[in-house]
Amino acid sequence: MKILGREEVWIHTHFLTDCVRLSAQRMRDIEKALLPTLRQLGIVFGIHFTQLRDERTCRIVLECRPFAATLDRIQQHLQEVVRDIPARPSTTKVTPEEPRLASAPPQ
Repeated sequence: MKILGREEVWIHTHFLTDCVRLSAQRMRDIEKALLPTLRQLGIVFGIHFTQLRDERTCRIVLECRPFAATLDRIQQHLQEVVRDIPARPSTTKVTPEEPRLASAPPQ
């Protein structure tokens, strides 16, 4: 997964990714990896994730708007954290079963 850009919206910073969907476990892993860096930079706000179907991207939302130099450091660290996450989740192939005839119980 890659960070494609960022938007500063009102009081939040949105990191736009090329990822379509993240599992709950991946979100927890990203948050766990990023929070120590935020605390080290003196940021007490957290992150959350926004996934909209019509947008086809997952946004990682920092719940504040830090100064530019700090924001650059956060984005750099965030890119390292998400680097190995696939942009598209693995697909699961579902094959329908053929209908089975109910057999009579043995007598």
